[in-house]
Amino acid sequence: LSGLTYTTEELLSDSAISFVSLIEAGFRDEFAGKLLNEKIRGTGVGEMEGILNTPGLISVDAETGQDGDTIVYDNIVNMRARCWGYGNAVWLYNQDVLPQLVKLTMGGLLNVPMWQTSAREGEPDMLLGRPAFPCEYCPTLGDAGDLLLCNWSQYLEGSYQPLQSGESVHVRFIYNERTFRFTMRNDGRCWWRAALTPAVSTTTLFPFVAIAART
Repeated sequence: LSGLTYTTEELLSDSAISFVSLIEAGFRDEFAGKLLNEKIRGTGVGEMEGILNTPGLISVDAETGQDGDTIVYDNIVNMRARCWGYGNAVWLYNQDVLPQLVKLTMGGLLNVPMWQTSAREGEPDMLLGRPAFPCEYCPTLGDAGDLLLCNWSQYLEGSYQPLQSGESVHVRFIYNERTFRFTMRNDGRCWWRAALTPAVSTTTLFPFVAIAART
């Protein structure tokens, strides 16, 4: 990954606080967002392999007669049933999905909710007993992967070179601007290359499970 920006010398000298620190913080946040996007949607060519493109990904079909752009109780249960290592998994969802999730119940006389809103600041909401986080890189409601179940302990990620920065007064010297460059070398992909067939079952399992499109 690489990033580049230019800033006038006037802005650097007149800033009440360190403008360089603001630039560094901004690129650090943007790099983190870019890495998460690659871990979900990356092609594996010149970037990380995203879980939506990993060969063993399990995609759980919509229920018979299910309306488009909906998520129902059985979708969640079926995703849970296909996830290897559920005790280490987290849910990722597009923000558009949230109104559907908070209304899900297990049915029956008690009508037990599947969604539990966090009662403490800094702690995540829970879906079927596991943390659930909104993610802007998940597809929108109704598209495949708008809800993901992810056991990230089975994703290999390596940094060959951590985030580094450099600056130059020469690149745009005649414009009285300073150049800032940020670089990082990394790679990542799912450790598993195929789904697991348990010893006494024909239902395959995988650390990453997506919900199929509902249109």
